[in-house]
Amino acid sequence: MNSLEHIRDVGSAALFPLARDAILTWQLQAGAGVIARPQRRVEPGMVVDLWLNPGWPGRVRRLRGEDIVLPVGSCVVEDVIDTDRQAGFVYRTLPGHLETGVQTFLVSVDDDRLIASITSRSVPGHPLLKAAAPVSVATQRMMAARYAAGLERLLAEAGR
Repeated sequence: MNSLEHIRDVGSAALFPLARDAILTWQLQAGAGVIARPQRRVEPGMVVDLWLNPGWPGRVRRLRGEDIVLPVGSCVVEDVIDTDRQAGFVYRTLPGHLETGVQTFLVSVDDDRLIASITSRSVPGHPLLKAAAPVSVATQRMMAARYAAGLERLLAEAGR
């Protein structure tokens, strides 16, 4: 079982309302080059399909009218956290996803700072990834860092 915890200070606690909106509407994923559909506010039981934009941080390229994206798989939202000091959600991957497990995306107010936390517990879900488990772990770490950095960029742009 792979366990990951990525925690990052992403700015002032005053930015929490923007961060709440970003995390509960899949903007966190978009900022890391992940496309989530449907693109609506998260809710328990919601099934979402995920794709990776291989041209990130650029826009999704198109070929003959089709988006060039890499399928990641589907997930189901198991829990939504939305309080005056925390916002986020937990999803579980569905069969066919590249990983098998759960992932949590959370922003929280800690004193006067805003903290982003991305955690996961998973095993490779695809036979090729099982054979290359260290690459899978490194990719998860890279994506967690991209999620947090993307949120930080989004908040910085909104704060200008």
